[in-house]
Amino acid sequence: MAVYLNGNEVEESQALASAAELLDRANLPLIAGLMTDIAGAEAALTLAEEIGGVIDHAGGDGMARANRLMREAGSNPVSLGELRNRSDLVVVLGKKPLETDPDLLEKIFPAKQSLPRPGAEPRRLVTTGAKPMALPDTVETKSIDIRKVDLTTAVGMLAAAVHEHPFGDPKKALPQALLELAGHLREAAFSVFVYSPDELDEPVLHVILDMIRRLCDKTRSGLYTVPVPGNGDGVNLCSVWTCGLPVRTSFAHGDPVHDAWQFDACRMIADLEADALVWIDAFGKGKESAPTGVPTIALATPGTVKPKDADIVIEVATPGVDHGAALYLPEISGIGMVKATGAGSGLPSVASVLAALSDRLKTTEAA
Repeated sequence: MAVYLNGNEVEESQALASAAELLDRANLPLIAGLMTDIAGAEAALTLAEEIGGVIDHAGGDGMARANRLMREAGSNPVSLGELRNRSDLVVVLGKKPLETDPDLLEKIFPAKQSLPRPGAEPRRLVTTGAKPMALPDTVETKSIDIRKVDLTTAVGMLAAAVHEHPFGDPKKALPQALLELAGHLREAAFSVFVYSPDELDEPVLHVILDMIRRLCDKTRSGLYTVPVPGNGDGVNLCSVWTCGLPVRTSFAHGDPVHDAWQFDACRMIADLEADALVWIDAFGKGKESAPTGVPTIALATPGTVKPKDADIVIEVATPGVDHGAALYLPEISGIGMVKATGAGSGLPSVASVLAALSDRLKTTEAA
């Protein structure tokens, strides 16, 4: 295991001692990124409660929108199994779903025969704003170009067409394509909208939900939210069953308090409200970087965080690769155990490092 302190490789005990001193001095520390398995999330929540810190996930923006939508307006979610086996019209909104999961279309449209579907119409796929590299040849497909307007406007136009309200000039290509899609949605036996909350603002999510409920007056419709990378859905569920609240929760005053805006880790650092950061990235995708501006302890897979980019860097194992892990699995819409697929790196898990840091903190406080 490689451990770095101020860019120099040191022993693990020295790094843990420095990390404990850093957190012990902090007035309001953050535990963010949180791209880890369920055991790592539980250890992070325990540490946050012990040090009076704030927890946030790298995908916190989209998760906050989805949480508020569910809380304020409810939802009409479908599982991946329902989407794959029962839907006859799939509408992918925006670019993010296929960027987040390049294999998404293969999961939705498997080569093997699926279960019996409602209705007699053939399966259709419509993408808006994205041109997939490979389209399934077993379904009727169409891509709607929305470069003339943004995705928000296109969703509003589609909702107006579903509600059969006139809009724009029906002779123009974009409105005509959306009018045709609205007609297919009204005729479909089971339509599903696929999107990523990272790409859509909250008012747009309400428009989509309202459109789905209008369709459900006469047929069946639902939504499928692409899982948040870095086990975001699993971490969020873990937070809820652990302290009763989703991520972006503070333990600064003892009892947990949730506020999606106030406890946004990036905003807190930018506004000088936090003075220490524990950044966790055990999956090493390299797409999310730790915010800068405060002393940082990084728990990350090798090569994800450069030694000079954080005060303390501790290399950790990858869940589901180096060790078995409990993760959110879209296939079952819940938490499942994943066996290690690799031979094991010999690196410690996030949970074990956080537990060791917690023990060192207790020793520091006692001293």
